[in-house]
Amino acid sequence: MTAQLNGVQEFTEVVRKGSFVAAAEGLGVTRSALSKSIKRLEIRLGVRLLNRSTRSLSLTPEGEIYFNRCTVALDMISDAESRIEAGIVEPSGLMRLTVPVAFGHLFIMPLLNIMALKYRALNIEVDFSDRVRDPATDGFDLALRLGPLPDSGDLVATRLGEQRLIICASAGYLERAGIPIDLRELSSHRCISGLPSDGQTYWLIRGKEGHVVRHVVSSAYRFNNGQAMLEAAIAGCGVTQLPDWLCGDAIKKGQLRAILPTFQAPPTPISAMWPRTHTVLPKVRALIEELKKELPALLTSAQRSSVTR
Repeated sequence: MTAQLNGVQEFTEVVRKGSFVAAAEGLGVTRSALSKSIKRLEIRLGVRLLNRSTRSLSLTPEGEIYFNRCTVALDMISDAESRIEAGIVEPSGLMRLTVPVAFGHLFIMPLLNIMALKYRALNIEVDFSDRVRDPATDGFDLALRLGPLPDSGDLVATRLGEQRLIICASAGYLERAGIPIDLRELSSHRCISGLPSDGQTYWLIRGKEGHVVRHVVSSAYRFNNGQAMLEAAIAGCGVTQLPDWLCGDAIKKGQLRAILPTFQAPPTPISAMWPRTHTVLPKVRALIEELKKELPALLTSAQRSSVTR
């Protein structure tokens, strides 16, 4: 039965919204993942459901019949789930999370502590890791993601905020090594970076036409932890690129100085992701609501000092 429902919600959402872009945004997936999901549904059914063109989107005769029946079925499922959830008093059971190390300690732990005190029937297990984990395959109820979202139809995501990546160094280091005014000059500087998953160290920067590009850097220091990168930069060990929520306080205190502002990449999303199911469990919903309520103000306060001029 589960396999029969794959792609149904995506298909009905596209028809209701009238476009792949609007439906993808509403479901929290990429347009590519949404398109692939509906294509798999059409292949499984053996019919074309949608007529697609660059300017219009319409239902085929088979698609119209299928959409009408699916709408009724999904409404019945939604009603049944609402009735069940109405009988659940509070979040309970084990909730497994995976969060980036520094971000998790600064922003997520305070919220989890509040939940732990509020919901005594809730058990919380947290994996602090800067590795990109897939909650659908790794068994997590929720994952916090910094940066672009994966192209997966198995996950749902909601945007919690955004971050900017700031290139910075200590005043002491810049006095000794000079202030780079162009990316090419970074080759003569000692760079501090994270440990790459693909073996190549790069920073995300704004390209000539405003697009985000990967600029390869040669690193003198590499860490698998953002807090360690911050401490090395403050100590004067080199130039680094850090998210604004992490380096903002150090910039405010004069421990770090933002450089190369014209190459600063556009903001990237901070998101919560969870496996696609027909029911968002009360424990997951409670945490998402807490994140949406409290995180924006916490991020704004931490990011305000990092704004480059």
